[in-house]
Amino acid sequence: MTAMASMPAFAATYYVTPDGAGTKDGSSWENAFGVAEFRTKASTNVNGDVYYFEGGLYNLSESTVIFNVGTGATLIGNADGERTVFSGDKDGNNNPDSTDAGRLVRFQANTVHGNSANKIIIDNIDFTCVYTWEDDDHGNMTALMIDNSGDVVIKNCHFYNNWAQGQYGGAAAFLYRSSVRLENCIFYNNSANYRGGALRICSNHVDKGIITIDNCVFKNNRNYHTFGGAIFMGHGNSINIINSTIANNQAASDGGAIYFNGYNDSFHCELRIVNSTIAGNTTDADNDAQIVSTQGAHINIANSIIPNDEEEAAIMFKGDTENENFEFVSGGYNYVGNIIDNVDKELVWQDTDVHGEGCSYEAIFGNNTLNSDNVIIPDVFYQGATGEEVKTAVASWGLPDDINYDVDQLGNQRTGDISMGAYAAEKESISTSIIELPRYDNSLRLISDGSSIYTVEGYDGMVNVYSVSGALVLKTIASNINLMNQPNGLYIIEAGNTIFKVIR
Repeated sequence: MTAMASMPAFAATYYVTPDGAGTKDGSSWENAFGVAEFRTKASTNVNGDVYYFEGGLYNLSESTVIFNVGTGATLIGNADGERTVFSGDKDGNNNPDSTDAGRLVRFQANTVHGNSANKIIIDNIDFTCVYTWEDDDHGNMTALMIDNSGDVVIKNCHFYNNWAQGQYGGAAAFLYRSSVRLENCIFYNNSANYRGGALRICSNHVDKGIITIDNCVFKNNRNYHTFGGAIFMGHGNSINIINSTIANNQAASDGGAIYFNGYNDSFHCELRIVNSTIAGNTTDADNDAQIVSTQGAHINIANSIIPNDEEEAAIMFKGDTENENFEFVSGGYNYVGNIIDNVDKELVWQDTDVHGEGCSYEAIFGNNTLNSDNVIIPDVFYQGATGEEVKTAVASWGLPDDINYDVDQLGNQRTGDISMGAYAAEKESISTSIIELPRYDNSLRLISDGSSIYTVEGYDGMVNVYSVSGALVLKTIASNINLMNQPNGLYIIEAGNTIFKVIR
């Protein structure tokens, strides 16, 4: 008797609509899968299968869509018109509650970082109305779960109105021991009791848990207890935040925006923030901050805005025991508010940075808030870096090779006189305030270091710098008045009731 070899399975393309059509074999739009058929096919997914989804509401509350372990797939939602919405809303009230699904979609490709053999792509799909009621660390939790997958791209997706009751958090997505790139995604109105109001990142190995967040928005997410109003990283390799805005998130304590554990031999837990704005994130606690980590933190920041306000510091390093693994390095062109730290250690700043207690939300944004384009427009100009300057500054940071540093969150070019942060505003667009200059007096001393950087001796407040025409060109702290990036000319420096005139 001759043994017969099993025939290999080949990847195919399938079509899915909310109700299905025709024979429901998924072979065409006329014979599209419905939800039940899609769920069944996912369980036998062949690596490389592609699924196209019509716009509309897909109620996945009956049970989780679990893709065949050890395979990858591409899910493409509708990009023109009505969005493709995956929902766990079993009772149809458009609100996450205890009757709704605890999870929508789960992938486990079983690959390591950089291995694209079982690639996962999710494009233009919304995830909403998940209610996690169990404390099941790696099971029935979060709208989207990615596990042990080495090459994942999630782009143009929206995550909203998800609610994680248990202690593990991450209501919108749980990225576990995986390498994931989030592009042009929006996370909003998600809630959790712990560990990230929207996103939880975790791993079991130093070479896993590599997350890049590029051109994304996290807004109005809520953590009712500890560890990150928007994002939590417990263990893993790194979070790279590029061209993104994280605003108006809230936690009870330990980081209105982000909490991450510090570096150790098993989990490097590095945070890199480039061309981004993290602002207006709050906590219910005293002496807290927008970003919180341990004394072993590894942080690199370039061309970004992280202000403090009356209640929240910009960054906080918890604990009072010195950690030799600590690293804080600026790549320059940052606006960073005060830092809470009980251990005296070196923070590496650049000459182009503006930092300290005076770097408040109000000082740079005035009354401006997150707008309909999901950016906060500066009210006062601070010189930012060009795309080439950013690329040079971060060259050794281990960021993905294909990051585009030349444009901001909205696609504006980072060239010439533009501001730092997620939104690259042109200098002329925000330096328009005309004032009546007050009388000059001699009560304070202006000191120059010879390179167009000035200090007002005897004054520790904010100063305004005006061009000779009366246009406000800079608002900064008195200990670091940096005119190196301003054109040559006459400038007026206002410190309290004292006026200085300098020639650049």
